[in-house]
Amino acid sequence: MPTPFQHLAYAELVVRHPDLPLSIQRRLLNAWGPFLLGSTAGDVQVITAQSRIETHFYNLADIGIRSAVDTLLTAHPHLGSPQNLSPAHAAFVTGYLVHLVWDEVWARDLFIPLYQDAPHWQERAAYFLHHNALRVLLDRRAYAALQERASLRSSLRAVVPHRWLPFAEDGALLSWRDWLVQQLTNPAAIQTLMVFAQRMRVPVEELESLVRQMESSEYDSVPDWAAAVERYEARALQETVETVVRYWGVEARVQLVKEHEAQ
Repeated sequence: MPTPFQHLAYAELVVRHPDLPLSIQRRLLNAWGPFLLGSTAGDVQVITAQSRIETHFYNLADIGIRSAVDTLLTAHPHLGSPQNLSPAHAAFVTGYLVHLVWDEVWARDLFIPLYQDAPHWQERAAYFLHHNALRVLLDRRAYAALQERASLRSSLRAVVPHRWLPFAEDGALLSWRDWLVQQLTNPAAIQTLMVFAQRMRVPVEELESLVRQMESSEYDSVPDWAAAVERYEARALQETVETVVRYWGVEARVQLVKEHEAQ
């Protein structure tokens, strides 16, 4: 699934999307740090050692049956009314829902068809290795773009959660925040390649070599992967914006109509 740096980059695309009502955009920009933290917080399991289902609310077998967003908000209905939350908490939860949508669409449009169910892979380990190479490559591109936004680091650093998630403690979110800021501040602290290699029990050099192949014209293990990523990002962005608008409810839709009428 997308890496934390990808999620941060995608969060910026969401908040700047022309289909996002200005009323929602203002709320998210006014609580920019909480929204950014929420957009990555699904991966707090790195800190808490929880299972993926506990933080992402879906399994691969659930794709297309019920959305992770619906499952989360059904399990924790008090999070489902942003107007009843503090501005920072509402922005954080919005970011969390954004994270879930980008992850689900990744599974549906990239991981399952190009890797898990693609017939040409002889071994599970092989397609996981190539999948992680793609994640490293996109992670690096996202990180490079984020380095141009120094305010992003300061916005994240200032976030102080207060009982924002019923399934993860504030201390875990603070540790996650600090881990992100450290890597955003110091490129030498980036752990993406190392973490993926360790999880797969392969040499870092092997994964790095595959990433370099993907950057060249020699890579053909996943045909048209670049076009598939482009389609994924377009679909996920649109579905995410629609999810955010639904989350904020009737008030946001009424405000959108008023804003269009005033133009």
